[in-house]
Order: sequence, then C-alpha cells, then structure tokens
Amino acid sequence: MPRARTARRAPARDAAPDPLDEPEKRRAILHAAVRVFAEKGYHGCRIADVARAAGVAYGLVYHYFRNKEALLEKVFEEQWALFLAAVRAIAEGPGSAGERLAGVCRFSVDVLKTAPAAVRVLMLEVARTPNSLRAGTNRQTFEEALGVIAGMVREGQAAGELRAGLDPLVAAAGLLGALEMSLTILVLDLLPSGSEAEVERAKEQVVDLVLHGLRAARSPG
Repeated sequence: MPRARTARRAPARDAAPDPLDEPEKRRAILHAAVRVFAEKGYHGCRIADVARAAGVAYGLVYHYFRNKEALLEKVFEEQWALFLAAVRAIAEGPGSAGERLAGVCRFSVDVLKTAPAAVRVLMLEVARTPNSLRAGTNRQTFEEALGVIAGMVREGQAAGELRAGLDPLVAAAGLLGALEMSLTILVLDLLPSGSEAEVERAKEQVVDLVLHGLRAARSPG
C-alpha cells in the first residue's frame, strides 16, 4: 500500500533506477539532448522531447538533471572537456608549434564530420546562453584550452618559428575565434555547396589564414 501511494504522488519516480544502469541511461539522455538541441534549438525543445529521443521516462531526465538549463550546461561541459583533451594531446604530440596549431584547427573542423550535432549545439547555443562561459567548470575548461594553445604559441616564438611580438593569449584567442566563425558558417550551411570537398577546402584555408598571421617573417636571402 505505501508503494501505491508513493506512485500516485510521483508516477515518474515510482521505481528507483538500478545504480548499475544509471551511467548508460544518463549517457543516453545526454546524447539525445545533443540531437534534440541541434534539431530544434535549445529554446525550441522541451524535456519531454529529450526523454522521447532517449527512450526513457520523462521523470528520469529530472532524476539526473534538475532542469533543461542544467542539461544544456552538462552538454557544454562534456563537449568542452573533449575539446580540451584533444588540444592537450595535440600539444604534447610531435611536430613544430605551427604544425601542432594547424592540428588543432584541422581537428576542430574534422569533428564536424564525426559529431555534427554536437558542433551545431556548441556553435549556435553558446552565443545564446550568456552564462555558459562566465563561471564554473565550462569557464575553467575554456581557460585551460586557451592556455594550452597559448603555450604552443610561446614555444613557436621561442623557436623563432612564430612572430615574437604577439601576445600568446591574444594569438590563441584569435585562433579560437577564427575556428568559431568558420564552424558557424559550416553548420549554417553558408558555403556554396557544403560538400565534403568544400569543407576540406575551408579547413585548409582556416589553417593557412591562422598560420600566415602567426608565422615569423623570413629574412631575405
């Protein structure tokens, strides 16, 4: 009887989730949120849409996330964490500073092929979510990524490969800004064709544009 009364008060939470199943269901909700946010936009979707896409009960979403804003925040957090891990791996890898910075640019554009929905959410929703980078985990992750890229710029400057007069943080911000706008154009399908060949061409143009501005001028002769 007590179980029945509890079920009437909160029908979506009448059965406690199996702790062993929680990571899988939570992951399914996050993946569904990325797809739904990309398709409908954050402001155009509801928690019920996410639950339906994830194949879970409506109330289970609230078991893991207190509201839609918290869900979007977690999506941002996970995507920024993945970006930071990739940037660190590239920074610690082989090649000159310029080659590794080019690697960051290429990786960022290539993600559009493997995870287009995630890139679309990041590019289109961060700008519409004023607090997304102001404080907390996302700001810290963004600052760390900026710092790692600035570190590569410093290495290139020390080696005489990159322009010495540039502030490394400003250079890193410029690189990320060029990537952001380039990816925004791609996710909005503003390229003439949007074909894979066109995306590859755009990627190499971004690399050339960024590195051309960073490279040290060669002395004549």
